Amino acid sequence: MPQLVVRTRSGRVESIHHGYICITDSDGKIVYSIGNPQARIFLRSSGKPIIANALVNSGAIEKFNLSLKELAVIVSSHDGTAYHRRIVKSILNKIGVSEKYLECGRKNPESPKVKKALMMLNIRPGPIFSNCSGKHAGVLALCKYYGYPVEGYTNPAHPVQQLIRSTIADILNLGTENIIVGMDGCTMPTYNLSLYQVSYLYSLLAHGKQHKGKYSDSFEIIKNAMTRYPKAVKGKGTFCTDLIYYSEGRAVGKIGAEGIYCIAIPERKLGVCIKMFDGHPRTSYPVVVRVLEELGILDAETVRKLDQWTFPKVRNDKGDTVGYLHTSFSLLNNETGSFELGDNYPKEGTRI
Repeated sequence: MPQLVVRTRSGRVESIHHGYICITDSDGKIVYSIGNPQARIFLRSSGKPIIANALVNSGAIEKFNLSLKELAVIVSSHDGTAYHRRIVKSILNKIGVSEKYLECGRKNPESPKVKKALMMLNIRPGPIFSNCSGKHAGVLALCKYYGYPVEGYTNPAHPVQQLIRSTIADILNLGTENIIVGMDGCTMPTYNLSLYQVSYLYSLLAHGKQHKGKYSDSFEIIKNAMTRYPKAVKGKGTFCTDLIYYSEGRAVGKIGAEGIYCIAIPERKLGVCIKMFDGHPRTSYPVVVRVLEELGILDAETVRKLDQWTFPKVRNDKGDTVGYLHTSFSLLNNETGSFELGDNYPKEGTRI
């Protein structure tokens, strides 16, 4: 398996993290890959900007006067801050549905500050605090637009889920029987696709309205929402938000659970799908930055601004730096590391 990242402690390799990378253009050509591009993954939250095509292409945005900021939260994995909750509530108010219809479950907010505040106040978080409440509000908007029942909208057999599945199949020019359905953490269906297919979907997001496809306009609107409101996509001080903000929209990134990270690169019309086998998001962030550096998308100044994600520090319990996460691959040369546990890493704070 390709080694993409190593974790060091006191100059020695402590952990090795494997993964696959696939980069595809909007003509469907694989431009670069490490590992098997046909390996299958569940989209998880990286699918949110893709399934949103069903909403944007329907006319619901116009009917309910949904803003780009609200669309950015619909495709988000937000932190559950007051900023995000206000936007979700605005969507629900516009479509005439109360919070009680959200079926994303009671999940602690991803913002540590908000989670701590709720604990101190002895308040159990409602569904609106879930990082997926925006997506659920968007699906409810789709139900209201078409007159579908709002109850049971997460069931794969519900007409709104059939619409979403058929939309993904249509974009990929497949029959719906070829779209394998699983269950996501937020109780919504998720879809099992190859890294190649996912990277192609993100290349269409990158290409936007300049592409000749049926969904080019909706992809453009979704891309604009994410680039104009990066704070809504995740939250202040998070990787997704920092990447979009500091790259000034040259890289539009979206996290997915279990080590998935996807990127749309508008100026090159490329889509990137990364899967880290250990399933931890921390290992995917330096891989993203390395990929974008090698592709010439991020300059040295932008990489410096993303330093906490480029070389994540390993700290002890006193906060002292005792190691780093280092990328150990070259995308352009299709080379990956060959480290063993305990190896002496060439130099702390650098990459091979």
